[in-house]
Amino acid sequence: MTVMILERVAPSVRGDLSRWLIEVKAGVFIGRISRLVRDKLWERALKLAEDGTVIQAWTTNTEQGFDLRYSNPKGRIPIRIEDIWLVQVADPDPRRKP
Repeated sequence: MTVMILERVAPSVRGDLSRWLIEVKAGVFIGRISRLVRDKLWERALKLAEDGTVIQAWTTNTEQGFDLRYSNPKGRIPIRIEDIWLVQVADPDPRRKP
């Protein structure tokens, strides 16, 4: 299973993905595709996304059962610590002191 999430991208990117995956919600695509197709869709989305966010997750044989990659995340930033994916929530006001 592959999941792709697009934010702030051109409609043409969503159109390209809809040929291979099902858009279950605006900007959220899921489907079962080969590794080659997954990699090509990733490259295509990155090429057309400009300043938008692209996240891709897929099932694989890891402790969590999935792996992911991302480009230009905003707000929630995936980070990998000791082969475990976590999400770091970005501070909306970086000038704020703790």
